[in-house]
Amino acid sequence: MITKKDLLYNFIFRASSYKKIRTYYHLLEPLFHAMSENNMYLNLGYHFTKNPLPDSVVKTQENMVDIVTKSFTKNGNWLDVGCGTGAPACYLAKLNNKISIDGINIVESQIIKAKNLAELKSLDKKVRFSICDAKNISSLNRKFENIYAIESAFHFDDKQMFIRNAFDALENNGQIAIADIIIKPELLSFLDFYKVTIAKHGLATKEFYTIKKWEESLNEAGFRDITSEDITINVA
Repeated sequence: MITKKDLLYNFIFRASSYKKIRTYYHLLEPLFHAMSENNMYLNLGYHFTKNPLPDSVVKTQENMVDIVTKSFTKNGNWLDVGCGTGAPACYLAKLNNKISIDGINIVESQIIKAKNLAELKSLDKKVRFSICDAKNISSLNRKFENIYAIESAFHFDDKQMFIRNAFDALENNGQIAIADIIIKPELLSFLDFYKVTIAKHGLATKEFYTIKKWEESLNEAGFRDITSEDITINVA
């Protein structure tokens, strides 16, 4: 149970990253589930701007999952880092017969819901969920064909360690894809620092990366052929 006192402490004072993230989802998870017709998505949607908006927001959320993983080879074992309540992993596993997915998260209540969703969809043999921090991927002791993180990396308190662990956990020629909430310094004035501070508290993040910092960090970890795309206008 998260009390009003917990909420105040977590967002104003120096609560741990885990407590801030747990509080964030305690507040916003019901909203996301209502928005996605209780299909258990926690990510925003992707809209192809030349097309009419679909009748269901779930379709745009599935679009986002498709866009993030579009370049992946559709086989082998994949890793969903910050898997939320399991909807993207279950969607991908049902869509692709030749893949299995491990989903990890630090919020135990979400892992329980993700496992229930996989069982409900009869996917519990193809999708596995467990409690694990993004910076401790190495503790899983297995290799992955592909790794993705959909709107979860902004929460990670050590993004560089996450990237290094991800690089080591990938099979040869494996890929990583990250959809993240970023900062655009060119749009911020010096006096906007307080907005960033509020956003860090409100979104439970220690540091927002820029596109450039993501690219530099990925390169430093050993990734090559790095591409990035600004999809702000497509976010539904």
